[in-house]
Amino acid sequence: MTKTVETKSHYTGLIMTVFCAALYVLGAAQSRAETRAVLVGVSDYYHLDADLKGPRNDVALMMRALIRRGVPAGQITVLSEGIEDAPTGVVQDAPTRAGILDALDTMATASGAGDTAVFYFSGHGSQMPDQDGDEQGGYDQIFLPADAKNWQASIGAVENALVDDEFRAWSAHVLSRGAQLVAIVDACHSGTGFRALDGAAGVARYVDPETLGVPGDAEPGDSHSADAGLSGDFVFLYSSQSDQRSFEYPLGDGDDPANWYGDFTRNLAAVLESNETLSYGQWLQGTRDGMRKASATATQTPDGEGSLLDMAVFGEGAAPGQRLVIKDGALLQGALSGLASGAVVNVYDAATGGDALGQAEISGAKPTRSTLRGRDGFVLPKLGYAEVVAPGVPPAMIIAPPRSAIEHDGYEYRPLTEAFDVLAADDLVDGVTFGDQGFDAALVLMDGTLVLAGRDGVVDPGGPESSPRFRFDPEADVQEQLAGWLERVGRVHRLTSVLEGVKGGGFSIGGTGLKVALERRPTRARASGCAKPNGSEAVDDGGALRHCDQLWINLTNLSRKAQDVTVLYVDRDFQISALFPDPNLSNRVEPGGKKNIGMRIVNNSAPQDPFASGWEEVIVLAVPVDPDAPRVEFTSLADGAPTRATGQSPLESFLGAALSDGSERALTLGGTMAPLKVNRFAFEVLPRED
Repeated sequence: MTKTVETKSHYTGLIMTVFCAALYVLGAAQSRAETRAVLVGVSDYYHLDADLKGPRNDVALMMRALIRRGVPAGQITVLSEGIEDAPTGVVQDAPTRAGILDALDTMATASGAGDTAVFYFSGHGSQMPDQDGDEQGGYDQIFLPADAKNWQASIGAVENALVDDEFRAWSAHVLSRGAQLVAIVDACHSGTGFRALDGAAGVARYVDPETLGVPGDAEPGDSHSADAGLSGDFVFLYSSQSDQRSFEYPLGDGDDPANWYGDFTRNLAAVLESNETLSYGQWLQGTRDGMRKASATATQTPDGEGSLLDMAVFGEGAAPGQRLVIKDGALLQGALSGLASGAVVNVYDAATGGDALGQAEISGAKPTRSTLRGRDGFVLPKLGYAEVVAPGVPPAMIIAPPRSAIEHDGYEYRPLTEAFDVLAADDLVDGVTFGDQGFDAALVLMDGTLVLAGRDGVVDPGGPESSPRFRFDPEADVQEQLAGWLERVGRVHRLTSVLEGVKGGGFSIGGTGLKVALERRPTRARASGCAKPNGSEAVDDGGALRHCDQLWINLTNLSRKAQDVTVLYVDRDFQISALFPDPNLSNRVEPGGKKNIGMRIVNNSAPQDPFASGWEEVIVLAVPVDPDAPRVEFTSLADGAPTRATGQSPLESFLGAALSDGSERALTLGGTMAPLKVNRFAFEVLPRED
């Protein structure tokens, strides 16, 4: 059984304040300990006009992920609108305030020393005035269960809301019993700091307090001392930062509610299921990487904290290379597992071993199921197993047409809109299509240019000028410049999409065998050029570099196999360059070997220029190889790089074709593709210092 009382995790006062985050706390279970879970998904609101599509799908996804890692069905309680295919033993009920509190109370009572208590919430969050003075910002963070109502002046609260203080008390109670705490909340409690377009492809999991009738002049309660700290074994994973919003998106047809999932939950579950062992920190990093698939427009960054971050996640996931099940001509996994139309699989009659019976191609991928058709006359068995040997080539990127962020902002946009209209009408941009439905990115008319926003329509989520801008020369051909920029945007989108799907790859959560460390050597600009570097410091993903700085990518092969490495660089104008290897030189790093690759940062903009800063990215591709094997390298993925006509491996051929224009859907392979691991590092490039 699974039940618990109230929940708000308030570790060092942060837990629920970062509420715009999905709170996922999972403790590592001991062999004789028990894991219990309460999974809450609120899609339908009884009294509020705030229905969502994804939460009911999210809880089903998390339920399956927990069961696959060994949590018994009888220890899981699902509070949602009903999961039709829930295994026998799973307890189901409505996601009301009373139902949630009762389930949490039951779970806390049943949990003891060494046990793990898992709490997951998917739905809306909001804020209301703090009534006991324990919130620094003067507002309590709240969850909205299905029976939540508007603000009631008579009680000074949003009726039936679940308040963070209640969850904090429940968390302390669970930990006091010696249990490890696991919590997940894919919701959002902050609506500040964003400019977003109407009609975005995603839906934010946030209800504005004004919509709930919370009066703007409501007075918070008297301030008093509150012990907000938690002690014990716990970890909290958040779907986004405290000043960001959390979104849900459709996988495929947006009109079908079954296709909607929280972006955080979808990636979180995928990492959990596809890795046998990993720490909570690695789990979080893998989720971040998956959500950064379209890195140029990512607006939601998961976060986490807690004493268990470096500890192993409970249970075991699927073994590497485990074959997929075929039943009645369909794969029992789909888009949620990274499968896409056009992917090629080898078909077997056993779960392990044996020779392939033939090949099949995925003709359609829904979230949890894929249809197959045999290749070259091969007839699919009624029951069988499959291994993916080539992912589907990603479709063309869809970009929403330009819309104004601010009416009458004083800029003249006609040259931009006229250039765009010609490009869209005549289909003049390779690898990109334009439309208002299911788009991957949106164009926003703002600050005298075009800004590239994400699927959620949010502009500058990382602060001023953090969204990519179309930088152009108004005296030159605007249409030609815009076509080139949009083509480069689409090419980078295809690059990141296809790298994520390559067999054996996906984005690294550690354990690739190749250690990648970035080093900044600060260097001042002079009238005559750049001075000599002054010292060095580590630079992490999300850091900042300045004009004239040297960036060093230091590689160390910690594995027992040689690694063929390619390093690509994507600048703020979406140009892809090859940093390593140099033409005709080896890119092989032997076991224990090291490579140091240096470059100089160039951004000679004046600090006062309107678009002086921008985000750029290093992508490190590593392929393990056998001794004396031909080299595998991907410098041909760079803009304008020649493609080798002969001698390419299947993996090189596939990536080259996938980035050409996205038109090919199924590729004929000359062999099995090698596994690929990807490390990505984004950073802000600042202008020179005057």
